Amino acid sequence: MKRMTILLLTLQFITTVSLSADSDLLSFDQMTSFLSSSEREALLSEGELTRFHSGSFDTELLPPVTSASDIKTLTTEGGLNMGIEGLFLYSDFDTDAFEADPAGMLLKMYNILRSVSSLEGTRYYSASRGEMRDLFVESWMIPDLDSPKTRLDDPLVDTIPAEESIFIHQRDKSFGRHESSMDYHYDAPVIRATIINRTPMFYKGFLKAVNPENMQIHLVIVPTEKGLLFYGISAADTINVKAFRERANNSFYNRVKAMYGWYISKL
Repeated sequence: MKRMTILLLTLQFITTVSLSADSDLLSFDQMTSFLSSSEREALLSEGELTRFHSGSFDTELLPPVTSASDIKTLTTEGGLNMGIEGLFLYSDFDTDAFEADPAGMLLKMYNILRSVSSLEGTRYYSASRGEMRDLFVESWMIPDLDSPKTRLDDPLVDTIPAEESIFIHQRDKSFGRHESSMDYHYDAPVIRATIINRTPMFYKGFLKAVNPENMQIHLVIVPTEKGLLFYGISAADTINVKAFRERANNSFYNRVKAMYGWYISKL
């Protein structure tokens, strides 16, 4: 009987280790180890943490993923002088489905970020107007920066590449029409995308606010056992336009929050 009990416990231990080894879910505690206990509690209960930066930019809410240093380098070298970062927790993420088929789920999660056209119609809540408003009116992949009207199909894949880049055209309520590069990076199970404008951006269509390559959006997707962590940055080195700076907080926050909402709606 004693030998049987030991055998069963041993088999249970081996099974547990095997399940852990086969699962690509990361540890929530490790991915949020840099947060204070009160910040972690707020993230678990409220689902989001945000930081607005003015004058300089630092990544205070970035989880310690392998590519964190690359993001820090880009934001530092970009000379960003204002923006927002947000860390969101989607607690309804289906961890059981993920553990049952990690490869299939990761492919689906990766292709969401490549579904550029689905950003059209993305909405956010405008506190100043007390209503929902469209963020992206146009969004599609383009062959190059000289062909903004040539709409290509979303570049969905069957196998996730380690890195890939595309060009996109967008028109949104805050910055009008502009073209950007969108770089994808995959380091299982972390997925991230970086969007950098390649043409000038005009606030409300007439105030030049951002020169080419001076707006950065970073999106990082981190699956954990307590839910999906979504980290976003929307920041820029802005031209000194007072009318724009006064509204920058809401503009940057709306962009990050809307993209988070868009992403989880596709899961």
